[in-house]
Amino acid sequence: MSYLYRQSFENAKLTGEIEAYRESRTENIRCKKAIESAISDSFDGFTLNKNGAKKVIADFGYDRTMWVLAASILNKKDDGRFSRENKEWTRSVIPSYLPQKEMREYCVYSHPAVLNGFIDQVKKRYDRLGLVGEKQCVQSDKPQDYERKLLILKPEILNEQFKDPINQYFYAAGGFGCDPEKSGRKVFGQFLADDEKAQFYREDFFGVADYEQLPKWAVERLEQIEAPQMKIRIFQIDHEKDRNKLAFMNYDYTQSHGGIKAENYRQIYGGTVTCDSLESVFALCNSDKTPPGYLGESMSVSNVIEICDGKDKGFYFCDSVGFKPIDFDIDKTNHSDIMKILIVENGKAPYEAEIRNDIHAMQSVVGGCIEPIYFEPKQDAIVWCNDEFLLNGSEPNRIVGATLVHGTFYISGNYQNEYGEWDSCSLTDEQIEKYKEQFNHVVVNLPGIGLIAVRETKPEIIEPDEEFEEEHEIEQTM
Repeated sequence: MSYLYRQSFENAKLTGEIEAYRESRTENIRCKKAIESAISDSFDGFTLNKNGAKKVIADFGYDRTMWVLAASILNKKDDGRFSRENKEWTRSVIPSYLPQKEMREYCVYSHPAVLNGFIDQVKKRYDRLGLVGEKQCVQSDKPQDYERKLLILKPEILNEQFKDPINQYFYAAGGFGCDPEKSGRKVFGQFLADDEKAQFYREDFFGVADYEQLPKWAVERLEQIEAPQMKIRIFQIDHEKDRNKLAFMNYDYTQSHGGIKAENYRQIYGGTVTCDSLESVFALCNSDKTPPGYLGESMSVSNVIEICDGKDKGFYFCDSVGFKPIDFDIDKTNHSDIMKILIVENGKAPYEAEIRNDIHAMQSVVGGCIEPIYFEPKQDAIVWCNDEFLLNGSEPNRIVGATLVHGTFYISGNYQNEYGEWDSCSLTDEQIEKYKEQFNHVVVNLPGIGLIAVRETKPEIIEPDEEFEEEHEIEQTM
């Protein structure tokens, strides 16, 4: 569908967009003729068939169809056969500052009473999309700061295939447009549903979302985005190599008995955790909610943590009280059984993790016995999920091939070993980027619609709820 130009001819001249203006006007005229034809075919003299608007919307989209219909009312605003509600509706579609004379070419000239019924049909179909608006925003008399806030995009900003309430939620990270006092208008951030980075103008938003009205999935995603993140690795002493009995000994004792030797350590985990300090990492690894794939002892004195990025990047020794920065050669550690995987949790973007190639570590990722899903023709990668995900109450997560997987799963590499048997291995960097993109969608349950997969293509209904009640034919009095 072609672009709908929403400004005047004068504006098009000033901005060098005359070609876009003319192309849009041509499409508006085509849409007008299609509406007149649809009304002629659907109206039998007494009633207007409920499917009259369906094909026009399919061919031209909601935005252009509603624009042409609103223009038709505006150019006949004194006609009493248009309902008061529809007359008020026009100003939510076409700004009042646009000159009406430019719209006369694409005004629909069907009988006003029948046209009014056709407009009702279009509005009903549009309402079924369940789009959110100003009523779902924080009400304020003053312009609001948008930085680090969840915003609601105006529906007309979204392309037709993305007109879904899920795609209206946008988390603003920054930009001059966030500050109402700045002259800059751009707002940078990410879509809440799939973390896709994008930029818009301040005027493209209704405002800041009212958190009290957010759907459950949006609340959970927002908590994840705003939660602090740390990329870490954890190393523990290999007891078979611990000749000086330094496991669980503090820093001073270790230094006086040979020092901290990386070759005596083995890596037990690597990944991104929801923590903001080494102390919170310690607490996490001593809780009943250790990171998926964590396989080792509870964190204790003598463990080494690597912070992989940020201003505090480096290695830290867990002492009796606090942590001490140390020099530590990771290449000397035992990490031969570590494999790099991609973990996919409900509502989260896929993320990398390093776990031991051990059945217990694998099971800890999915929360039970593992089951393979083959989705690659070459079988060079494999998805592992909980084999009872349909029985254990897990929520729908992602689509893998033709399977809607529930609960957390992970992706590993897959290869044939020296005995000709298939075995798990690390994903390559190329595979990780590929699968981050492939599984960069979320599945949410929309009331009245069902399960929706939001991805780079048109949102797909996976398990629809009951069909919408059919519209009754609209009787028109002449």
